[in-house]
Amino acid sequence: MTDDARLAVLEIGERLSQSPSDRLVASAFAQELVAQKELAEAIGWIDVAHTLCLAGNGVVPRAAARDLLATLLELQSAKDFEPKPELGDLYTNREAWLASRTAAVGWLGVARARREALTTAYHLKLCDALCDLCDALTTAVDALRALSLCHKGSLMPDYTYLQSAQPTTFGHYLQGFAWPMLRDIERVLGLHARADQCPAGIGSSNGSTIRHDRLSLAKRLGFCAPVRHARDAMWMHDLSIEACAIAVAATINLDRLAEDLMIFASAEFGFIRLADSHSRASKIMPQKRNPFALAYVRATANHLIGVQAGVTAAGRTPSGQMDNRLFVYGAGPDALLAAGQAARLVAECVDGLEFNKARALMALADRSVCAGDLAERLTAEAGIDYRRAHGAVGRLVAELEAQQRFLADATAGDLVAALKITGVELSIAKSADILTSALDLNGCIAARTDIGCAAPDEVVAMADQLAAAARERREQVTKLRMRRKGAIDALLAEARAFIGGAA
Repeated sequence: MTDDARLAVLEIGERLSQSPSDRLVASAFAQELVAQKELAEAIGWIDVAHTLCLAGNGVVPRAAARDLLATLLELQSAKDFEPKPELGDLYTNREAWLASRTAAVGWLGVARARREALTTAYHLKLCDALCDLCDALTTAVDALRALSLCHKGSLMPDYTYLQSAQPTTFGHYLQGFAWPMLRDIERVLGLHARADQCPAGIGSSNGSTIRHDRLSLAKRLGFCAPVRHARDAMWMHDLSIEACAIAVAATINLDRLAEDLMIFASAEFGFIRLADSHSRASKIMPQKRNPFALAYVRATANHLIGVQAGVTAAGRTPSGQMDNRLFVYGAGPDALLAAGQAARLVAECVDGLEFNKARALMALADRSVCAGDLAERLTAEAGIDYRRAHGAVGRLVAELEAQQRFLADATAGDLVAALKITGVELSIAKSADILTSALDLNGCIAARTDIGCAAPDEVVAMADQLAAAARERREQVTKLRMRRKGAIDALLAEARAFIGGAA
């Protein structure tokens, strides 16, 4: 490119009299270009739609429109297009490439700010990234659902405060992370509906005296509608904040599972074994199998919390400020991409892990998790109010602990004695029946038959619902993708037909 052409696309010699400094190019221009790097293909579609609309309105002469469209289509597949910071942002880099091949490039900027094209491309990219995250999350839901069915009867302790709380199954435990993922998916699709609105055709931010036909632009690009208010279309920042918030929420949910699995994979617990393909060896301690895949998920969550804070802070400016967007063009889609990568990795880890039923049963051997069940059975089967039943069982556990015994060692006489202190008389026979049923782990699980609880049949019923929901969401995303692809295919076909049409 000649120096004159470079100066022209940067408006040097017109409004500006000096070229950008080397430092400005190496810092701001370079970083801006990095943030916009993934928008190139989408901007090409937008330029084509913009040219077709203005040609259809008689603003761009047909001969110039044909030349410009032909060169735009050439740029879409050009191997020699390498954006350079010294040419400014992605928009001016594209303009420079076009200018070196056709004089018709002068029509490209009719009544349009560069940021309109970039913002519209960002909406397209954001929609794609949201669809990708939705697919990744449904993959994770399916992995958790499948493994939960394999372990719908595999007993283990549930934990609160990292202490044994109640009996559960590994299958029921796993599903506790699938349902929040469905909520994440709903948030993803909700944001998609808000991002699937077209900013194009708004001039700088208030429209222009040259009518673009915004509805036609939106249709050609596969959007469901134009953004209703032109200034809002140019300067909205809440979608970027929401995108990062969704990425954080989804990754935190994944991290909570990953952190649990790291604990369960430790030698002290030994409930699960992560596949070697998701582990990394220690360079100093030969016995170690570090759960690196799970640690990566945690690191991703930490990173995205920082990204969200940065994107949120970028929006805290007077309206109409470009620094809202300087890094966000890349940060928003990248955050969604990182969340999706974490979801797919977690799904893969779940597919490959092994559950050690024997170790989990060992953790249940003292039957401490059955204390709550014992109190509930005293209420349900002996008619003792729960406050006294709870107090009696708490006293029983404390007394056994003082004797270095466990709830599993308790006798009917121990229970009768603990109840007597609360003023409750219960026969040895009745106490023995209640104690036996309360300490029966399988019986405890089988009794939890209410909606969402741990009984195997309910785990199966929930798994069926998860499968249906994941399938429905996947089909919904497929339709969204097909609608966009159909619109873009039609747009490019229209451009080719226009180029080859009669004068």
